[in-house]
Amino acid sequence: MNTKVKVRLKTTIRQPNEEPEIYELWATGTLIEKDETSYLKYAEVQDDKDVNTTVKMGETEALVLRSGGINMRLPFIKDSEQTGSYDSEYGMLMVTTNTRQMTFEQNEHDGHFVVQYDLDVSGQPVGEYTLEFHYTEGSQ
Repeated sequence: MNTKVKVRLKTTIRQPNEEPEIYELWATGTLIEKDETSYLKYAEVQDDKDVNTTVKMGETEALVLRSGGINMRLPFIKDSEQTGSYDSEYGMLMVTTNTRQMTFEQNEHDGHFVVQYDLDVSGQPVGEYTLEFHYTEGSQ
């Protein structure tokens, strides 16, 4: 089942001894229900490049895939380290997510998915990230 949704993504990045950085993105997307799994798909523009994002959401396991202007694969398993990748102008970088917390709540007309994780790029810690996805049925 495919449903048009309005998506709000709030990203919070925390670094030691610094104020948190907070970014918000609003997009129109599609919620796809397939074999008891929920996928959120939306497009955005970053640095004048189109980026397509797919988020596979779950209560203990999730995946964020980005393609286009940014190519990235971020896997999440609660209380576990996972290896992903980020394709940068310097080549393919290996990233590690250590998922601290994950919640997924969905009802008939909207949903809320949150993942909190530590991110390492090429073995170096780059911060603690929180991704909060809210989506609501409709395209208004």
